[in-house]
Amino acid sequence: MQRFSCPSCRQEIFFRNTACLACGAQLRFDPDTGFADLQEGSGTPCANREVINCNWTAHEGVPLCLSCLHTTVVPDLSIHDNRERWERIETAKRPLILMLHRLHLPLFDGRGAAVPRFELKGDPLDGSAPRILTGHANGTITLNIAEADDAERERIRSEMNEPYRTLTGHLRHEVAHHYWDVLTEGRADRLGQLREVFGDERQDYAVALQTHYAEGPPPDWPDRFISAYATAHPWEDFAESWAHVFHLLDGIETAQAFGLLTSATLPQGLDALIEEPMSRLTGVWVELVIALNAVNQALGHETFYPFVLAPAVVRKQEAIRALIREAGRSGG
Repeated sequence: MQRFSCPSCRQEIFFRNTACLACGAQLRFDPDTGFADLQEGSGTPCANREVINCNWTAHEGVPLCLSCLHTTVVPDLSIHDNRERWERIETAKRPLILMLHRLHLPLFDGRGAAVPRFELKGDPLDGSAPRILTGHANGTITLNIAEADDAERERIRSEMNEPYRTLTGHLRHEVAHHYWDVLTEGRADRLGQLREVFGDERQDYAVALQTHYAEGPPPDWPDRFISAYATAHPWEDFAESWAHVFHLLDGIETAQAFGLLTSATLPQGLDALIEEPMSRLTGVWVELVIALNAVNQALGHETFYPFVLAPAVVRKQEAIRALIREAGRSGG
């Protein structure tokens, strides 16, 4: 993420701000031009500004912004706290949509419809009914809004024995499934390259997940996978690895913006970082997270980044970086 300043008084503002805390100027954000004063220029605010504090400008010809346009189902707002859950999810989703946009990855299908689509649903009030499962199918990402509740998300993380569980991580993981489909459709060369690195995705997905949950990951999984869940199936390995490529790119750009990588010899900004091989990016990233892990621990917090980037993992991340770079250059 970049750093931003108020267009009126030049004081620092943050990506989620609807107003400058220094001068009170009302703000709107455009994915292409950045922040502007709401009262100036031709852009109109997103229709969800008053509903969920969306600070983006409406997309061309529609009342919603580029990010809100991708949400096709919102939670039942008659249920207490669902508006807040929706707002939290959208606040986490806007940086992802911006990152996809800046990487020039397709955000619309051939008919002009926004994809991936997000359906934000809550569990049925009837406790005997099936729960909403977070997942992806045919361009639609379903997200259980319980993930917006910190206590519930921590409970699930503990039950699943996961080192890390965030809304940002969920969103980055799920869009990966969408882009596997989109970026390999009609491209046997890309599909072959991914199969060479991640394995053959044609193996039965349901059976693979059932086996994973019954038997767990192989003992040597940290040598070959970014997470235990990545061992379940090639699609999950790809999605977990994709999410961490996004963590790394966004983390490095943010560190650069705040002057934390002055000694690193990396180019500045996302457009330049995606051109760098993962071997270089991970070298800088590891040095950064060692320091940030130590700072977190000094303050009594959990480890900042509890993952190991083994050589086999970096090879997978490089395949994803190359795919994103090539797709961004060719427009899909």
